[in-house]
Amino acid sequence: MKRTIPASMTLALALSFGCAKKNEFKAPPPPEVTVQNPEQKDVTVYQGFPGRLVAHDSVEIRARVKGFLKTIDFVDGQRVKKGDLLFTLEPEEYEAAVKSAKAGLAQAQAARKLAETTLKRMKKAYETKAVSELDVLSAEAKMQSAEASVMEAQAALDNAKRNLSYTEIKAPMNGRLARRSLSVGNLVGDGTATLLTTLVVEAPIDVFFNVDERALLPFLQKGVRETKPGEVIPPLKLELADGSLHDEEGLLDYIDPEIDPDTGTLRARAVFANKGTKLMPGLYGKILIPEKIKAAILIPDLAIQRDMSGSYVLVVTPENKVESRYIKRGALVNTNRIVTEGLAVDDRVIVEGLQRARPGIEVRVAAAKQEKENH
Repeated sequence: MKRTIPASMTLALALSFGCAKKNEFKAPPPPEVTVQNPEQKDVTVYQGFPGRLVAHDSVEIRARVKGFLKTIDFVDGQRVKKGDLLFTLEPEEYEAAVKSAKAGLAQAQAARKLAETTLKRMKKAYETKAVSELDVLSAEAKMQSAEASVMEAQAALDNAKRNLSYTEIKAPMNGRLARRSLSVGNLVGDGTATLLTTLVVEAPIDVFFNVDERALLPFLQKGVRETKPGEVIPPLKLELADGSLHDEEGLLDYIDPEIDPDTGTLRARAVFANKGTKLMPGLYGKILIPEKIKAAILIPDLAIQRDMSGSYVLVVTPENKVESRYIKRGALVNTNRIVTEGLAVDDRVIVEGLQRARPGIEVRVAAAKQEKENH
């Protein structure tokens, strides 16, 4: 049995459908992005070159004469000053040699005195023809021989005194000593100059580093090799292995005369005062050479993107359209990147909302980031 819809309900349905609004699509608003004008200011950037710390001076302390080690007058690792006593050798043999040399000198001086007196008498006797000219010449020869004997004896005494002085081994400069190589009682200097210890100068300290050709060329054009240290290259900084900066500045004081053809690098040396001896030889360090750039253009490094063609940023045109702009990147300054080509100071660079922006679309620009920070 069929059911029939009442006429009143049919009329109501027809009226309801006839009054419904037409479904219209409404486009979403343009995505919002935050833009920022590039900042232009003078900055200092640093080029880093790995290096190794080396003692400014290092001396091997050796025995210069033969003898038995009598005393050791320092503690391993001790800091000493120039002239401090480090070792002594048994001196008796050399003291006896000095006495013998003194006796030899006295004999030579006595022989010279006798030869001098004889020569005077011969010359006086020759005036009265009591002796011949040959006798005078013979006396003069004996006098010259006596003079030579005195000189030889004096040299022997000087040598004996010098050898005696070598029995006391003293520090040639200020520095820190390594551990001793031998103990008391050992025979040293027997045919060779026996190594006893090493003295290392702690302050100042040198840092040797290599500069590659590409980084070197700008400095050569500035005449870095023709000036005194510190004139073209300003004071350097030293970054240590843990990333911290040493609290002193250093000076470039030496450059090799030629580039190493095997590595294509030039070896250079910087010197640091090392007050307080916070640095020690053998440490790794990175030399940071500063370079001042005037009117550099900087943008946040996070605003830079990369593709197969290079680095680029997204900028907003006066018509609020997104446009990609390829740039040439420079050095990083904190969180900002120097842009050497591709941007002007009045460009509006997208710094937030990059994921919502793509070239060609229209965007809505939020308040500039610089203005937000100012407020």
